[in-house]
Amino acid sequence: MQSLASYVQSFNSSFGNDMAWEGALSSIEVPLENLQNCKDNLRPIFAAAPYLFDCAHTHLSWFDSALTRPVGDTIASILSETEGAASLDLDELGLRAHLRQLKAKMALISAVAEIVGASTAKDTTEWLALFADKSLDAALDFLVTNRFAELGVELDPAFSAARQSGLTVLALGKHGGLELNYSSDIDVVTFYDLTRSPIADNPRVGRIYEKLVRDLAAIMQERDENGYVFRTDLRLRPDPGSTPVAISTGAALAYYESRGQNWERAAWIKARPCAGDIEAGELFLKELAPFIWRKHLDFATIGDIKTIKRQINTAKNVAGRTVLGHNVKLGSGGIREIEFFAQVQQLIAGGRDPLLRTRATCDTLNALAATNWISADVAHGLIDRYWFLRSVENRVQMLNDEQTHVLPDTDQQLEPIVALLPFDDVETFKTAYRECLDAVVEHYGDLFIDDEEDGELDNLVFTGSDDDPSTWTKLSEIGFQDPSEAIRTIKRWHYGGYAATRADKARQTLTALIPSLLRNISNARNADEALRHFDFFISKLPAGVQLFALLHSNQRLQQVLIDFMAAAPRMTDAILRRVHIVDGLIDPAFYDEVPSAQTIDTRAQEFLGEARSYEDLIDRARIFGQEQIFLISAGLVAGTLNAEAAAKQYSALAEILLNWVFEAVRQEFERKYGQVPGAQVALLAFGKMASREMNAQSDLDFILIYDAPEGSDASDGEKQLATSHYFIRLTQRLVAAISAPTAEGVLYETDMRLRPSGNAGPLATSLRGFSRYQREDAWTWEHMALSRARVVLADGDLDARINNEIASILSSPRDRQKLVTDVREMRQRLLEERPPKSVWDIKLANGGLIDLEFIAQFGQLAHGQKIAAPQVPPIEVFQALEKAKLIEDAARLIETHALYNTVLQLTAACQNETVKVDNWGDGFVELLTRTTNFPSLDMLQDELAQRQENSALRFDQFVK
Repeated sequence: MQSLASYVQSFNSSFGNDMAWEGALSSIEVPLENLQNCKDNLRPIFAAAPYLFDCAHTHLSWFDSALTRPVGDTIASILSETEGAASLDLDELGLRAHLRQLKAKMALISAVAEIVGASTAKDTTEWLALFADKSLDAALDFLVTNRFAELGVELDPAFSAARQSGLTVLALGKHGGLELNYSSDIDVVTFYDLTRSPIADNPRVGRIYEKLVRDLAAIMQERDENGYVFRTDLRLRPDPGSTPVAISTGAALAYYESRGQNWERAAWIKARPCAGDIEAGELFLKELAPFIWRKHLDFATIGDIKTIKRQINTAKNVAGRTVLGHNVKLGSGGIREIEFFAQVQQLIAGGRDPLLRTRATCDTLNALAATNWISADVAHGLIDRYWFLRSVENRVQMLNDEQTHVLPDTDQQLEPIVALLPFDDVETFKTAYRECLDAVVEHYGDLFIDDEEDGELDNLVFTGSDDDPSTWTKLSEIGFQDPSEAIRTIKRWHYGGYAATRADKARQTLTALIPSLLRNISNARNADEALRHFDFFISKLPAGVQLFALLHSNQRLQQVLIDFMAAAPRMTDAILRRVHIVDGLIDPAFYDEVPSAQTIDTRAQEFLGEARSYEDLIDRARIFGQEQIFLISAGLVAGTLNAEAAAKQYSALAEILLNWVFEAVRQEFERKYGQVPGAQVALLAFGKMASREMNAQSDLDFILIYDAPEGSDASDGEKQLATSHYFIRLTQRLVAAISAPTAEGVLYETDMRLRPSGNAGPLATSLRGFSRYQREDAWTWEHMALSRARVVLADGDLDARINNEIASILSSPRDRQKLVTDVREMRQRLLEERPPKSVWDIKLANGGLIDLEFIAQFGQLAHGQKIAAPQVPPIEVFQALEKAKLIEDAARLIETHALYNTVLQLTAACQNETVKVDNWGDGFVELLTRTTNFPSLDMLQDELAQRQENSALRFDQFVK
């Protein structure tokens, strides 16, 4: 590794001819050969930056030695000395002096290294943040040691006193993100955790901690002949005007849960325990996570952040994009706009995607690119510009150690700053700086869309008693057949005619949304009908701010939502019940990839894994389940998923959620009742879940099977239950966890009728009881259901034992004639008891889906040993039957099954009443015929009728 001197000697600048500085440098006594060798190259640095010259002059011998070493080694040495400061035999004045001298050395070496190219602005900001951490920890360790000794509190000498204090110091802002600028203050918040505090019982505990924090701030920021360590800002704590500088973690959490603001969420993004009781800080941040990272996307955040930015601009009188006088941090195109660009998208989506929960700005930009919120080119461009601006900011502050971010007003005043940057002259720098600002403004503007972006639609007028002529004409030009009705509709919104538009903020957001909304509606096949759909939707919406803000921020979502309203009333109703169900449509992945079962499982782990309690997990399961069902349905409507893929995704989702909920129910149940020693449990799925053919309206058919060893007659918990009763109660809890309504709705309806003895039997059955019933008492229809049953959760080897038992049952010899009679009678009974309403009653129609399933199930029971296809979907049975030469033309059956499935999937996703064709709108009819490749609904209906006739015939020919 190169020494710092080698970088200094290659540094060159034309600035530095000031004779006063020449004289000052000449006054240095020179047994310091490294400094002497580098003196000419250091001249422009010290001439431009009086503060750095003063630091060097004060620590000449140390600096001379530091020039011989790699800068990283010198920094590590400073950090190590700072960390050990509390263990030195120093009084408070001695500690203050020691920390201030270390700060001067850190400031000198990091600045010189960055200027000469031995390090980067990123290195500087990280080193300064780490030095702040260790300074705070050393000072707090000193204070706690002395104060607790006065109180008679004994601490473990093997560990740091600060770590045992119960008081945690959390770094926010750039300090938290390890990106502290050169002359920055540090934003810290201090909380004490009474569950970890050794002085929790002291009646003055709050005052003791408050005094510790005030003394800590004084050590850090009070100036003396040695300078200061860091200016320390404690104002980012909850309600700083009325709270002490240290409050309990419980009080802080209560504040954020009830009164926390969006700007505070943004402030806590970068939060990091940096000193004191680090573990207490980590626990606090874990508890605070739901406040920072919302379960739902929150596009209203954008409005709040825009407001914050405007307030900053007003308060600081921030200039535009001229270089001279520009505020590097707060000005247009400056550092803050890059930070806001990253933070707003974190706040919007970080609750759904933990990959976005990063602290450092550039880590966030990379994460946004990795998750497709922005392109890699945008991320890399902003990262380069961010560090360019940070290096400029550092140079501005290095001159005199001033907390300023403003460039000088004249070229002459700008020269010293440019001398410390790798530019030949001021004009070259100004050109590069302008290009940087312009690029940042462009990206920032893409996110923070101005409200005046729709050009010709901006000036439409929806006030007054008469229609505005120019508005009427423009609406007619863009496709509205009845512009007057469109004007009346929008006036109704403006006047707060619906619950969703009564709030001022809702109307303001909707007003800003109208130009782009009208543009997207005009692109629909029938603009008037599309507007009517949207008006009806708003009329049923309980509140509007969040959704209007979301739509205003996402043009593509507007179009998708308009399409749903035309084609999928069931999905529109789902949005009305749960507005945040559309969150997943904002995720770029929805448009760019078809999620696999593994992707769904990963998302479930990320979202459900953050549950803080059993109740929270049950609610999160409902939120996640409803959202994912909506997303799969949206994929069907958008054409990114075909019916077969959608069926598999619905089924995978159900299986994943059933596993999560069951494990949560079991853990909660075991806290009270313990376990049945040695027992194993399995969930056996039936029907569409078992064959992976679920749709948007499917319920869950399953039973619970357990196996307990001989002698395990009861559970071992505080409250004991007999084994059979234990598993019955466990099943009841599971069913309630899935199907009982909560504030977040219902997860799935459940169907337990396929358990042994049906509704008359117990809710849980032992493996021995299950086997005995299936072999001795089960009806033919129960064996038919068993033919595609599938274990979806099991302990140990119980799944293998259940599958072996089912395979044995299905392959057992049967009375062929009795089987034929039972299957035919069952089909006839269904036709009589549940007659189909039309050919669109795909499942029940004569020759419909049930006939195809009965063909497959009969084939499994009648020819199980020949086809060897137990527990598989109908399509695989058809293929096995044809391979065994038991049927012909399996392809025709498979095609029919696929067509039935497509119609069923689309109607289940889009329609509340799937067979009422008269209620289907033009949008759904167009979707259905397009997806099935038929020119008209009548032609599709004729095809269904022909296929049903053929399938009924195939049933009669096969089941005999």
